[in-house]
Amino acid sequence: MRKLLVTAALLLCGHITHAVELTVVTAKGYVRFTVPDEWQVLNAQTKPPLAAIAFQTPNSADDGTSHSTNVIVSLFDVDTEQGRLAMSKVGRPYSSIAPTASIQDGWTVYSQTATQQSTKYTIVDSVRKTADVTVSIRFAWPALLNNPTDYDKSMAVAMQAVQKSVAGGLGIPPARSGEVIRRPAQ
Repeated sequence: MRKLLVTAALLLCGHITHAVELTVVTAKGYVRFTVPDEWQVLNAQTKPPLAAIAFQTPNSADDGTSHSTNVIVSLFDVDTEQGRLAMSKVGRPYSSIAPTASIQDGWTVYSQTATQQSTKYTIVDSVRKTADVTVSIRFAWPALLNNPTDYDKSMAVAMQAVQKSVAGGLGIPPARSGEVIRRPAQ
């Protein structure tokens, strides 16, 4: 099995927003996705059968609290037991109320709310097959008193942007001008 390779390139998205495009090389292909440059990488696990990159999004309302908005992009190799087990947890309920499920632009989307440390969180998981893996995107954000009034809507828009950026294929990813290749430490 090939080792995963992560590449990053700064792109100009929209008018003034910078974004980072990440490419994760899988066992038989690759998956690319884009996130805003200001999202902080919390953790990155790029080795199969489960690759996952966790981000924290900026929100001044969570300053000084133990809460934050997090996004996790995961790639599951469902041809392996470990990949199937990890994938089976996507969309699981975090309260006594089952998540609502819908299909949006080819993604299966699971939405729910749950409480963590007395704070309500919205948790949205979206799942779709891409290349030789199943891609999952999780957005989880707290309902904080000082959240901007349109915060829920901005999270939905951000999720749709990440979903739309997901692309992949089989074989070696084509090299592109300006790309910077970062290999995981051995």
